[in-house]
Amino acid sequence: MGLSERYYKESSAPLFLSPVTSAISDENSVDGGDGEQPDTSISERLATNGDGLEDKSENRAALEGFSPLLSLPLEILYQIIEIVYYDDNTTSINSNLENFSKTIPLLSKTINTISLRFLYKYAIFNRPHSFDKFLQNVIKYPGLGQFVEFMDFQMFTSVGLGRTGRMNQEIQMVTSKTILQALSLTPNLVEFLASENIQDDLDEHVLDYLFNCLPKLQALDFCGASSESFVSAFHNLIIQPFSRDDESENLSNLFKISFHDCSSLTPDIFTKVLSPLYNLRRLDLTHTSITSSILKTCLPCTARLTHLSLAKCSKLTTKDLINFLTTHPAVVNDSLEWLSLQIDANMVTPLNEVYLFYTIKHLKAPNLRYLNLGGLPVNPRILKLIKNQFPVLESLSISHSSVEMSDIVEYLDSNTQIKFLDISGCKRISKFNLSTILKRNYGSQLRAVEFDYKSLYELTAGESTKITQSLNSASTVNLLSYQTTLPEIWKFYDNEGRRAWIYKIAPTDPDYESTSSKKTPSSNLTFYDLETGEKIVQRVKKPSFLKYASRKINCSIGYFNLNTVKKKKYLQNELQESVWPDEFSERGIYNYYSLNVK
Repeated sequence: MGLSERYYKESSAPLFLSPVTSAISDENSVDGGDGEQPDTSISERLATNGDGLEDKSENRAALEGFSPLLSLPLEILYQIIEIVYYDDNTTSINSNLENFSKTIPLLSKTINTISLRFLYKYAIFNRPHSFDKFLQNVIKYPGLGQFVEFMDFQMFTSVGLGRTGRMNQEIQMVTSKTILQALSLTPNLVEFLASENIQDDLDEHVLDYLFNCLPKLQALDFCGASSESFVSAFHNLIIQPFSRDDESENLSNLFKISFHDCSSLTPDIFTKVLSPLYNLRRLDLTHTSITSSILKTCLPCTARLTHLSLAKCSKLTTKDLINFLTTHPAVVNDSLEWLSLQIDANMVTPLNEVYLFYTIKHLKAPNLRYLNLGGLPVNPRILKLIKNQFPVLESLSISHSSVEMSDIVEYLDSNTQIKFLDISGCKRISKFNLSTILKRNYGSQLRAVEFDYKSLYELTAGESTKITQSLNSASTVNLLSYQTTLPEIWKFYDNEGRRAWIYKIAPTDPDYESTSSKKTPSSNLTFYDLETGEKIVQRVKKPSFLKYASRKINCSIGYFNLNTVKKKKYLQNELQESVWPDEFSERGIYNYYSLNVK
């Protein structure tokens, strides 16, 4: 099947919210096509009352036919539908929304009206047609826009399916005009997750609305956007001044912002954007032109950063960078949990061995759980300091350093917290050294190791390797128990040769027995249901260790964390979010920057 043929085949499949279109249209009603509109009184109350629902429809059961379910208060119905909505076994966000829209909203008018809040809560767009259908629905029924809290363009693309650049320009479904129109109809937006795929559509009017007209906005992500029009839009952006004491003002709730790989943005843009972010918690400036002096002078002292990435920032200078990391109120109040100072191996580092040791020694971050020092001159002395300074550290990257096998063994000895270690590019460590390291740390909490692709492939033959408990590590165990100890299985995993890891499979994992006995892996054939003709989808779950290997700060609460979040607490910045991204927080272009880019 050709690309264009496959594209049209995919386009004919149900798109995001297409079932909702038929459910609320004039021609098709949800309870059997009687042509009536949804209960507008319930819709209005859902739109205006937030999560607090009041049940004033005394005759709902009589109007829709007797049902014990419909006799329940509206608040109870809401909670029941909420439980059904969050399906942890789904293969994707789209499939979860599609399955939900084809079942629950069709039960009755009342349930349909409540279900609309969930169907429109998380608006995710893969193709231009899905965004266009969403926009047309919101235009036709403006009350639906009140329900939208998340706009997700992480997986959006209109390129690569048999279309040329001119065709993309001629298709006017996703433009700066239509995005602005969608924003104007969604006043309760909490997250706007953009990407480089819509960078030319983020003009100054869209940016003006994002920064000046959405007071509930909490997260902005512009990952990979670096086009000339995008930079020009930021140059023309004027952020309206406001009082930081006024909670109703815009940007007072903006806690997370990412300019990951927005390499073309000039330093003066960051001066303008960072200054009003008084409550900032997560800041991703990877591969940008940010300078140390801007960080020091423009980042508000009231910010409390939990996540900070200054990876691959070539304009950082030694003195101001050290002063910022060791004295600025935004990072010295024990708030930091995630820090990346990674540099490319061919870059001149602003921190030599002496300055790096000083910075780590004076970094006030006892709760640090992720540290990326890739490319920096980490030596055995600095590695010992890291172990002492950060007792709860779970993920450490010291790629391209000069450490040896003995240094790694010493760092891992009695370390009960570390779960991920990146030692790729360490020339003094070979695949034979790595095997010894794994044996010496049999039974430890270490879950995964990142190393050079070729070495890991040879060590595992592209599949897995067994690590048995060494006699040295079993000194306190008698010989009988040593002989009966199960071997550890370390499985090979890679992203098409860009990065490679081995990770430990627990004996309770279903893959453990098949991997240890070298059974034939499951078939890659596609199966279909003989009765319905639908494809049988087998969910392939990514290894959980990948959250420790991420190199991009996650700025989204995550789709499957929505059920654990109370809206009011989230808006008041009282939520203790997970340090690590969940499985559906980094997808599409975000997954590429997080796990594929070295």
